[in-house]
Amino acid sequence: MASRILTFVSCTVYVFLLLTFTIIGFASFIIGSIGTGLYIPTERTFNTFHNNTCQIVDIDYGPCQDSCYFIMWSVEFYVSSQYVFSTIGEKFETDSEMMDKVENYNLLMNRTCFYDETLHVRVQWNQPASSRPYFIMIIVGFSLTGIYLILIGFFYYKRSYEF
Repeated sequence: MASRILTFVSCTVYVFLLLTFTIIGFASFIIGSIGTGLYIPTERTFNTFHNNTCQIVDIDYGPCQDSCYFIMWSVEFYVSSQYVFSTIGEKFETDSEMMDKVENYNLLMNRTCFYDETLHVRVQWNQPASSRPYFIMIIVGFSLTGIYLILIGFFYYKRSYEF
């Protein structure tokens, strides 16, 4: 009777560990895959934008149709021995946010901007997001997937030689 109870407990623990490791393994594979899917376009964008100094030559701002506020700056900057004229637009939820931005980025001011080296007229005030968080997702996700595969292989190896 005691051996049956022990067998039942060991089989239950084995199945529980197998299911737990499988859930963790699949979840980590999904995390690694999502990280890869987000890393590639973010890395491309991050590497194609370069900083420059833009001079604000005109500002247009006001309310949007969908209860928001919009600012459009006309800017000029110098790239590869030529002047580039472009616009930067931003949307805000409140009037006070918009007016704060207008005061900080006013007419004839020079501000740091980031332009796309492949299409110089694509300009924005902020640097594009870094791809580092997605790279960490890739490392953690696929590392845990590798550990899962090693553990499953170990369980399979141990279980196949018990019988």
